[in-house]
Amino acid sequence: GWIYGSITEDILTGFKMHCHGWRSIYCIPERPAFKGSAPINLSDRLHQVLRWALGSMEIFLSRHCPLWYGYGGRLKLLERLSYINATIYPLTSIPLLIYCTLPAVCFLTGKFIIPELNNAANLWFLSLFICIFATSLLEMRWSGVGIDEWWRNEQFWV
Repeated sequence: GWIYGSITEDILTGFKMHCHGWRSIYCIPERPAFKGSAPINLSDRLHQVLRWALGSMEIFLSRHCPLWYGYGGRLKLLERLSYINATIYPLTSIPLLIYCTLPAVCFLTGKFIIPELNNAANLWFLSLFICIFATSLLEMRWSGVGIDEWWRNEQFWV
């Protein structure tokens, strides 16, 4: 539980274990080994996401931050990047908030602040969008999640 004084001790435990050389494996037993309970309404889901975000920021601002903790250990670069991604995801809300308010500002002021794209920029944007969409489809396929569950998760995320 509260070994590190954080509400997200599972991330810290895994991070410290990987720093000491432990390896993770992906295990899917035929019969589900653990069954948890997920929030079923928006209010509970938002409360859970808030707890996760607070815990992630707590780790990011602590001495256990993956940016500087565990160098000289056996943590691989991709593992470190994965833990950095897990701890800084609450900061992604800032550009998302700007992205969501920008159309309203443009609409209210009557000015379009983004320049027109040329063909090369359109191709870059389209390829980026296709890559993100393909990654999402592959994650859904690998995890065995159905389309309804995936769509519900996307709605909760937004």
